[in-house]
Amino acid sequence: MLANFLIGLREGLEAALVVGILIAYLKKIGQGPRTRVIWSGVFTAIAASIAFGSFFTISSFELEGNAEPFVSGTLSVIAGGLITWMILWLAKKARFMKQELEGAMDRAIATGTGSLFALAFFSVGREGLETAIFVWNGALAASGAKTVVAGTLLGLGVSVFLGWLLYLGSLKINLGKFFRYSGIALVFVAGGMFSYAVHEFQEINLLPGDSMKLYDISGVINPDGLIGSILKGALNFTPTPSVLQSLVWAAYVIPVGYTFFKKPKKSPVTV
Repeated sequence: MLANFLIGLREGLEAALVVGILIAYLKKIGQGPRTRVIWSGVFTAIAASIAFGSFFTISSFELEGNAEPFVSGTLSVIAGGLITWMILWLAKKARFMKQELEGAMDRAIATGTGSLFALAFFSVGREGLETAIFVWNGALAASGAKTVVAGTLLGLGVSVFLGWLLYLGSLKINLGKFFRYSGIALVFVAGGMFSYAVHEFQEINLLPGDSMKLYDISGVINPDGLIGSILKGALNFTPTPSVLQSLVWAAYVIPVGYTFFKKPKKSPVTV
């Protein structure tokens, strides 16, 4: 649940910032009435994301045999890749998000209402689609959707509230630090997703080495206990990882963590 809360918070806050920047810019240039077009695009994107996530999450539980671990493993790879793109892209682009969106808004206004709608739809829809895939993957990994959806919705709810306060000017957040610290946690979340994908593929013999365990600490951390469940939900942790799972985890976390840290931000953004 913690990992899904963090993903929902981060994705939702980015979407909220995008919407806030678009609406504030329209009012700044005297195009306030056009905000209804932005909201139309936003709500259409939200509806499409919910429909996508609901359909695939529900239908995935009908999978049988080797199909379930294959789909779950594939989705873990996709979700891990999306998280990687998200944290590395924002690490570089967060400072310039406002300028890029305002430039895109000027071009959309010059083109027409359809372009404004498309800008809002795709800006929010990208975050919604990513969130839907995370929920889908998390539901399969946890063999149930309730906790995953609850964590994601809680994160999204908090992000909407924070975005509203930011728009009103009632709250100041150092976005550079927020995206940096949440990015640190998500590096380990993504590493756990890739490790989990290896486990699923090993389970159906697409990858070798399922019986070659690096260690077994199930006597210390019960996978069905409170701590084990929290670690599994947050990081896809297992007390009995295979050698290949551990190698993949390390091969991801070390270089991506290094890439993420090698150029600290010199000018944190405060909104």
